[in-house]
Amino acid sequence: MGKETTIKSSSRQPTPRSEIRVLIADERKLFRQGLIALFATETGILVAGETADGLSAVELADSKKPDVVVVNVNLPGLDGLNAGRKIRRQPSPPELVFLSTRHNEGQMREAFRIGGRAWLLQDCDFRELVFAIRKAAIGDYYLSGPAGHEMVQEYIDPGEDIEAAARIMTRREGELARLLAEGYSTKEAAARLRISVKTAETHRAAIMKKLQAKNVTDIVKYCIRNRLIEP
Repeated sequence: MGKETTIKSSSRQPTPRSEIRVLIADERKLFRQGLIALFATETGILVAGETADGLSAVELADSKKPDVVVVNVNLPGLDGLNAGRKIRRQPSPPELVFLSTRHNEGQMREAFRIGGRAWLLQDCDFRELVFAIRKAAIGDYYLSGPAGHEMVQEYIDPGEDIEAAARIMTRREGELARLLAEGYSTKEAAARLRISVKTAETHRAAIMKKLQAKNVTDIVKYCIRNRLIEP
């Protein structure tokens, strides 16, 4: 199990229930059957339904009224994120626990923005999944793997002022920001962009000001969040 992060939500305080009703949405039939068998041995968790695709997940979430939906990001048809978005628009929606094959920065950010409570790798331990479900059911956040408290907060509240400032970056500033985030020095980036080092330094100063960045690490975070580079 990787490093874990839990954050108490201040926006929602659900009433604890004796049983947590769970809907499983994953295209792998054997995986679903395995979870159903394991949940049958878990006190306080009841499987309310299962499905292999996103559209059915949305329909079952509405009809079965689960407390938590465990949804794979890579569902066929309607993918897990879009299914989750539709589910969260339902009256009194359930909480969402997302499963994925890897920690994709853009997908994680979107998952928490649409109302997700937890993100785990799909090869996680069963006990970790149970822990995440119980956290989600009471309105807590959970994120496993190489991420910390600060990163989860950025997903939930990414900083609208910084995002707005970034939108007024010029095309050249955006290109330079991407190269700096990829590890190029200002001199190397200038050579690749075929501009003078002095011009590159001017662009870099403008980028730092617009992003309110203290160092290159802040530029890297911005580029990852906006999918300019892969994490």
